[in-house]
Amino acid sequence: MTDAMAPLPHGGTALPAQPSFAEQLFAGLWPERGPVSAPRAVAAALGVGALAAVVLPEREVGAGTLAVLLLGGAVVWRLSALRARWWTLLSLVLCLGLGSLLVVRAAGWLAVLALAVVAGLVTTALTDARRLGPMLAALAAWPLSAVRGLPLLGRTVAAASGHRLLWPVLRTAALSLVALVVFGGLFASGDAVFRSWVTALVPDLAWDSLVLRIFVLGAVGAAVLTGCYLALNPPQVDRVRAPAARPVRRVWEWLVPVGLVVAVFAGFVLAQASAMWGGHDYVRRVTGLSYGAYVHEGFGQLTVATTLTLATIALTVRKAPRATARDRMLLRVVLGALCLLTLVVVASALFRMAVYQQAFGYTVLRVLVDAFELWLGLVVVLVVVAGVRWSGAWLPRAALVAGAVFVLALGLANPEGWVARQNIDRFAATGKIDTAYLATLGADAVPAIAEGLPAPLARCVLAAQQRVDDDALSWNLARARAVGVPEWGTGGAGCP
Repeated sequence: MTDAMAPLPHGGTALPAQPSFAEQLFAGLWPERGPVSAPRAVAAALGVGALAAVVLPEREVGAGTLAVLLLGGAVVWRLSALRARWWTLLSLVLCLGLGSLLVVRAAGWLAVLALAVVAGLVTTALTDARRLGPMLAALAAWPLSAVRGLPLLGRTVAAASGHRLLWPVLRTAALSLVALVVFGGLFASGDAVFRSWVTALVPDLAWDSLVLRIFVLGAVGAAVLTGCYLALNPPQVDRVRAPAARPVRRVWEWLVPVGLVVAVFAGFVLAQASAMWGGHDYVRRVTGLSYGAYVHEGFGQLTVATTLTLATIALTVRKAPRATARDRMLLRVVLGALCLLTLVVVASALFRMAVYQQAFGYTVLRVLVDAFELWLGLVVVLVVVAGVRWSGAWLPRAALVAGAVFVLALGLANPEGWVARQNIDRFAATGKIDTAYLATLGADAVPAIAEGLPAPLARCVLAAQQRVDDDALSWNLARARAVGVPEWGTGGAGCP
């Protein structure tokens, strides 16, 4: 007789426990192997959510945001059974570096990009995902933990509702709050410096602010709690894989289409060589376009072509037969040629964007597209290495690490400041500058603008920017440096 059919005290037999909706939905891929209840995880998640509710609303991203992220990350990392593995430790180091960008740089888009990469690193570390399919499944598992973790949350709440645990928690919280209010109020009323600190820390409890803070508490607390569940009970993402591929029977079935792609790439490379050797006059005579218009015309298409090439290689590897040494050698030669031609396309795309920016000016978006194209080129190089070694299991993680390093390097290089400096150098050489665009750049670009432009032009550009005055919880290095420039954000209609 099983435990589920155990005899009752009065002589009957207990009916088997009905599985919950979450257990029925995820049982095959995500069985529950974690603890019966997790009161510490729930309490820690609520604590991080409460801190976020105090720190985040009505403040810019800065030191307080980083503190919330570090605390939440520490809670999740501590609960993970995989926390001592090399991949988890490497991901931890990269996450710390990416998180530091929140206090080093002021660009909001950079913070979003860094946090997106952090999410990928965290989920792969918690689930030990290694291939592309499992890595995508791991990323989806974080929000899905809100459903899968409901049984554990229900058991935790039920266990905490008992008199032995609930009353001491409420009593301790009440006594702590009274002590904090009494002694904090006394010291705040007796010392101006301490009072200024209290004013910065104590939130505004107006109705609209209170609603926002409750929302932040719930959102951040839920994000941390789902991360805790993912750490305690990671899904078996290694079981997520594409259906087994059936290789084609005849070599020409894959060789002809892929060979045509290689031929098209070779023709494009030949066209680039003709344009480079022929120069501006040749391009104008053949196409009727100026060289600047010519190089700008196809950058987006080249980026898409690079991306599609990686998909083509992945599909070819799945479908091409590899039973004999001849099959494997042919596959290596053809895909190797395609990869080498793709690297030429990457170089052509980067060259086109460089020429276009020299002619028409630099923008942050163009720099981001350049960085993305560079990362694609690096992935192509990794594919070549995988082909030489005839082993690609390490490739998805290597691509993720490369992406994280690229974002970290991009942030440390200060892209908005770099764009401002390049446009100022172009202004010195040509006398042309888009002051309206410079005014849209953030605090990261303020020192470059103040130092590089002539004083009257710098004043009108900086005056049109939006000034942000931080307190201790929203402190940011870039904004702290920008505040030292008197003209920043003083108000103005821009430059004539």
